[in-house]
Amino acid sequence: MDNKEGMKWWHGGLIIILSVLFAGLFSAMLSSDFSSIDIFAPIEKKVDFQVSDIYNMMEEDRQGRELSDEVVVVSVDGLVRDSLLPLIDTIRQYEPKAIGLDIYFSIKKENNEVLYNTIRNTPNMVSIHKIKKDSDNIHYEIENLSFYDDEITPPHRGYANLDVNHSWTVVRTFLPCVYSRSGDTIPSMALELVRIAAPERAEEAIRRGNTEEIIDFTHQEIEVISADRLANPSVAGRLKGKVVLLGVIEDTKDIYRTPLREPVAGVVIHAYATQTMLNGQYIQTRAAWKNWTFAVCICLILVSLLLIANESERMKYMLNLAVRLLTFGFMFGFVFIGCAQFAHSHIYVDYTPAITMLVFGTLAFDIVYAIYGLCRQLK
Repeated sequence: MDNKEGMKWWHGGLIIILSVLFAGLFSAMLSSDFSSIDIFAPIEKKVDFQVSDIYNMMEEDRQGRELSDEVVVVSVDGLVRDSLLPLIDTIRQYEPKAIGLDIYFSIKKENNEVLYNTIRNTPNMVSIHKIKKDSDNIHYEIENLSFYDDEITPPHRGYANLDVNHSWTVVRTFLPCVYSRSGDTIPSMALELVRIAAPERAEEAIRRGNTEEIIDFTHQEIEVISADRLANPSVAGRLKGKVVLLGVIEDTKDIYRTPLREPVAGVVIHAYATQTMLNGQYIQTRAAWKNWTFAVCICLILVSLLLIANESERMKYMLNLAVRLLTFGFMFGFVFIGCAQFAHSHIYVDYTPAITMLVFGTLAFDIVYAIYGLCRQLK
């Protein structure tokens, strides 16, 4: 294209290509270094934030979220072992599908027969252990067990580790199971609970073959019932036919950040992971190459429009303003569309590349176009 200032068509093409190239380079660097952008993030989440967290927070605020009819948490804060074991007997009377005991018994007491009997007589209970990475840093091995594992074998066991490296890490995913160097499957507590409550759902989770799954925190809410409220039969009746997890809620050492607005206890995260598998409605993700291809196309359109606006003979400034307003519209539109896809279709589309390329595309175009104008004046 030739205009009154003598711009050749290949000049315009070169400006567009360089702008998109630089935008992609800067966006890739940002993604590599931080794995996220935080321009929309609340202050307390700026260290570890992803666009998907916006989807979760908006869905969390949605009115009419239903309580899960499959999973419930019983908080045992303040209870000692002598009170905990009778509580388990009470829960068994209401015939839950499975019981998850998210508690380590690391200290041996003089009389442990009551504990042993409780474990032996509760065939649908899952006790926990810890795992750690093997020396090859690929496989896993069991790190430590409760003291009674040398004397009795619990009917079901699963690991309760959460993939958290730092206090600021946000827990978004869970590992349904891991594998030892010998090829043995080590299930998580959540998977083992699902295996008891709904074996076909557990097989589905394994058959999917994913190393990790995104936890569905927001489509249903997990009810937390204090242990002392179970003295009321109408409250205790809500345990019937459900998966019940027992654990502490207020232990500061077991509180984690999630995409939800408030930090939650580890046992509640396990409950959400269990619910995710029981529902069978997993959060689907779009391949990264598709996200980046879409981002490049959007950036290409934006830069082309900016070039047209700047080379326009009439209404140059008006067109520039319109294009930049359109850019902001795209950015917030992607967040809105992403929320809708997440809420209604259980699909997580990462629009981070598209948003960053819109930002850097505008900046890159301004720089490249300014250099081009300077070179043209120096001729």
